[in-house]
Amino acid sequence: MKTLFTSLRIAAVLFTVGVCSSSVIAQQSAQAVRRATAAAKPASASPSLASGKSSAAASLTSTKPATASSSAATSPAVASSSAIGTAPAREPAANRPVSSAAQPSRSLAATSPAVSGSRHKYLNVGLGLAAYYGGGLPLGASFEVDLKDNISIGASVDYMRYGYNSGGYKWNYTFVYAGARASYHLAEVLNIADKKFDPYAGATLGLRYAGYSDNYGYDNYVSPYNSGLYLGIHVGARYLFSEKLGGFAEVGYGVSALRLGLTSTF
Repeated sequence: MKTLFTSLRIAAVLFTVGVCSSSVIAQQSAQAVRRATAAAKPASASPSLASGKSSAAASLTSTKPATASSSAATSPAVASSSAIGTAPAREPAANRPVSSAAQPSRSLAATSPAVSGSRHKYLNVGLGLAAYYGGGLPLGASFEVDLKDNISIGASVDYMRYGYNSGGYKWNYTFVYAGARASYHLAEVLNIADKKFDPYAGATLGLRYAGYSDNYGYDNYVSPYNSGLYLGIHVGARYLFSEKLGGFAEVGYGVSALRLGLTSTF
């Protein structure tokens, strides 16, 4: 009986040891499984991440050209649309403001005898008073054309004849003056606002012919007047009564001390 009891105790101890060892083995097995699972997760995750990255890179690579091409395709349209959208609309010709520089030129063209940008011509026709050589009334004309910077150049010609007739004896002198003429227009210098008024000053260089004749036919008569070069100076002004017609007056030295007449500007 005692032996049986001892055997039972030994069996119980062995059972207890077996149960404990089996639980320890189970725990160790579970830990091994967990370690194996933990070791297997990075390996399995890295390929998925790599594949994900590669797929993302491939998608980006595949979409970049499309985006660039689409932007390149749409940029001209956008540029053209923006250019069309932002281009200022042209105003009608009736609503456009006229520049202030152009307005005076039109208004002065009808009234001013000397407007910049066009070559005006000046024609004077008149008679002289107080002739320097002999007597009589010189008849003359001058013609000038704008050159530049308020300067006009041209020519002049004058004719004068005077004489004596008494008791069948007759004699006379004939004078002809012809020369080149230049004038400087002083309106700008004198700050004259009236464009119809044109003051000027200038000089004339030319030839003078002095001839004598009588009805006796003296061959040895010595005339007190000679032919040759002459130099004249003049200061004068013209005033236009209309767009092209006016009057002029000059004083100076040459043919006569005073000259009056009509003037035309065209």
